[in-house]
Amino acid sequence: MRHTLAILLLATFPAVAGGVAGAQSYQITQGGTGLGSFRVTLTQGASGIVSDSSLKLAGIADLTDHLVTDADGYARSYRLDGTAHGAALTLDVALTPSQASITLQQGSHTQTLAVPLPGPVLILDNSMLDGWQILASRLDAGSAQPQRFAVLVPQVARTGTVTVTAAGSGSVTVGGTALQAERYDASLDVGGQAVGLTLWVDAGGRVVVFAQPSASLRYELETASSQAAAAKRQASERAAQDALEQHLASERSCLSEHDVSIRSTGQTLAGTLTVPSGEGRKPALLLLPGSGAVDRNGNAPPIIGNGMYRQLAYALGCQGYAVLRIDKLGIGASTGDGNAVTLQTYVRNTADWLAFLRSRPDIDPRRVGLMGHSEGGLVALASAVQPGVAPAVVVLLESPGIPMDRLLVDQMARLAQLRGAAPSEVAALRAQAQQAVDAIEASSGTTMTLTGELASNPIAAGLAHAAGLLRSEFAVDPAALAARVSAPMLVVQGGKDVQVLPRNGQALAKAAPHATYLFIPDLEHDLYRTAGSAIDDAVPGAGTRISTTLLDALRAYLAGYLLAAG
Repeated sequence: MRHTLAILLLATFPAVAGGVAGAQSYQITQGGTGLGSFRVTLTQGASGIVSDSSLKLAGIADLTDHLVTDADGYARSYRLDGTAHGAALTLDVALTPSQASITLQQGSHTQTLAVPLPGPVLILDNSMLDGWQILASRLDAGSAQPQRFAVLVPQVARTGTVTVTAAGSGSVTVGGTALQAERYDASLDVGGQAVGLTLWVDAGGRVVVFAQPSASLRYELETASSQAAAAKRQASERAAQDALEQHLASERSCLSEHDVSIRSTGQTLAGTLTVPSGEGRKPALLLLPGSGAVDRNGNAPPIIGNGMYRQLAYALGCQGYAVLRIDKLGIGASTGDGNAVTLQTYVRNTADWLAFLRSRPDIDPRRVGLMGHSEGGLVALASAVQPGVAPAVVVLLESPGIPMDRLLVDQMARLAQLRGAAPSEVAALRAQAQQAVDAIEASSGTTMTLTGELASNPIAAGLAHAAGLLRSEFAVDPAALAARVSAPMLVVQGGKDVQVLPRNGQALAKAAPHATYLFIPDLEHDLYRTAGSAIDDAVPGAGTRISTTLLDALRAYLAGYLLAAG
């Protein structure tokens, strides 16, 4: 339920004499938020093209590739090197007209595959833009006939096709400037699944924009105007971030802050405890984070960096509440394998953190509550019904209210729909998501091996590493858990949450016997308000403040259950 980079499949097309050569740089964004950069250098000779590219996505990937084609543009060899999610990988591909030999090395694991080919093919990669620039100089904007190419996808060891159709000329915005360019729509079909793509090509044959509309993912050519626009945007973001830090510095004067740790499930867990100034034992909240690689402050680089949990802790601290925000297993300063966990693991960790809070001389053990955001809300519910946990209050922020398998499928389909995907694309994405969910439920172990049709399912590839955790979460119904919680409960639901749709909050509030339902129409999933489109403003900037409406409501609600109880 955390923001994740969409799996974008990009193709490499024929390189023939007279193609565009030289170096081009691109900025990569998703939903308007900068993710990283891509650079490609093409060298063309009589024997074909040599392409060298680099991709940098902060906190996600640092990759380079080397592609060699023959004089007709068909791939002769391909190599991908670098790191993805911190793990080293190398992918080597050697081709003959009838077979591709693929060797993939990830850490200490090496796999070699032989893939039969229908004949000469073009290399298709999952992140590099090489071939689109080669193709751009060959496209006929006046042609009404689709152009189709045979391709090989090395990462999934499958062949497929790419079909490109001219869609007419028009204006496209690059770095805040409108440019005239030709538009081409493409469909990448591999293993019976299709991805819709769009590219804009200027009069000089350069690809100026490449996009996957269904994922709001965009590669934009760097120009003088785009660099100036990026500098202006970065200056504005820095100013907002500085203002936020000044605000937090003023709030920090209301409290003391301590780095803390415990032993739980055989590992060391780390967190930060903020305690209000003044004498006496304080009421406290354990803040449980959302899914994915989000840290104790609420950051998940490069997507989210505004420290939403830190903001929440400081704001509540100034109102008299201690807040413990934590790193999950394998995240930040906490040890362990963040993939080798289940919902039950997180429940045990939660119980141990609560015991730690109740043991402190500055915390009132009778007034300790649970606050969960997103997936953390499911953890809070599963923990609250365990014997001996007995939170004084439960606060659920944008938390699932329907079983996670259904939520995941609905979420992905809804996101694609909001981003303008065609009905056929939405249906295909829903089918991919359901296939991935079914495979996870039928699997065993921490991770899931991708074989057969799953090997070409990008959603399955993105979820396979967390199969054990997801399987354990699919097995529970959040609303059924809420019905068993005897503590007072506040359910907060945003009207502009595109990840956890409003029916989730409604289901929780209806099921819980002691629930108060708070609906904030303009609240996004990550606890900030937007006046704009939910999908266009789906990621907070580094200086984005969390909703003051939410903070005011939390203060009022908690005053009746934690402060009053003292």
